[in-house]
Amino acid sequence: MSTKQPSPHSPARFVLRRPTPPGSMIPPRTHATGTNYDTSFSRKESVRRVRAFLLDSAIAPLTRRVTRPTVINTSVLDTLERPIIFVANHQSHLDTPLILAVLPPKLRHHTVVGAGADFFFDRRTKGFFSSTLLGAIPIDRVRPSRASAELATQLLEEEWNLVLFPEGGRTPDGLAQELKSGAAQMAIKTGRPVVPLFIDGTYEIYGKASDRIHPGSTTVIIGEPLVPREAERVSALNDRITQALGVLGREAATDFFTARQPGRALSFPAPSRSWVEAWQTSEHRHQHEEPRKWPKMFGSRHSGK
Repeated sequence: MSTKQPSPHSPARFVLRRPTPPGSMIPPRTHATGTNYDTSFSRKESVRRVRAFLLDSAIAPLTRRVTRPTVINTSVLDTLERPIIFVANHQSHLDTPLILAVLPPKLRHHTVVGAGADFFFDRRTKGFFSSTLLGAIPIDRVRPSRASAELATQLLEEEWNLVLFPEGGRTPDGLAQELKSGAAQMAIKTGRPVVPLFIDGTYEIYGKASDRIHPGSTTVIIGEPLVPREAERVSALNDRITQALGVLGREAATDFFTARQPGRALSFPAPSRSWVEAWQTSEHRHQHEEPRKWPKMFGSRHSGK
């Protein structure tokens, strides 16, 4: 014998039904992507061991083969203690594996990399591989983010080195872009030194407009550490970081002494986007394995012959 169900409009149905809140009170469903992506799993011992193995046996050797890096002033890294804030110009997606490849293992295996939350963590799958293989953490490069700042500060306090690209994104044309102040803020908040790195050559190998990788040579110049001064403002430290990267950028195109003459540092941002002027004022030496048909743009050392 079937049981008669109460009418939809009966008092019994009203009492037994789960209450439904107004639509305006229902919180939106959130997905753990972007700055909300949880990367803590990538710093567990088991994942760290896997990442160290992959970096040492596959990612770093392959990156060196593609980029053939010349590293200048490596002695700076021998005297520093963790944690260190590395800041670098940004020419290519190859910049991150290149930095990890040139760092000594004692630093490489305890380093996290700030990556654009809107690109590397827009999907959970990309976030998983970015954080597992490269130790990436999400950084909001569009607007100041408390979540990004708190995570970076926490990891520095836990003695993780941090790699940041203060330009906020890859250069679209090989020229230097204005630096954001996030690295300076982190340094002043934690009191940790900033080590500038200038990367030269990855734009030609795999720049933003490239549709494939063109193996070539690169230079990575390691600058002297910049320690936050007592009561130093964020803007003042950011200016020092900008100047240091500018000097290293000019050194990549000329030499140590020429780069340090007054007025010879590379400007951030570049004063002109004219590729003709950029080509004529450069003294680049990097070359592709295949002859290049077009003039290069300032920011990485290569010119066609």
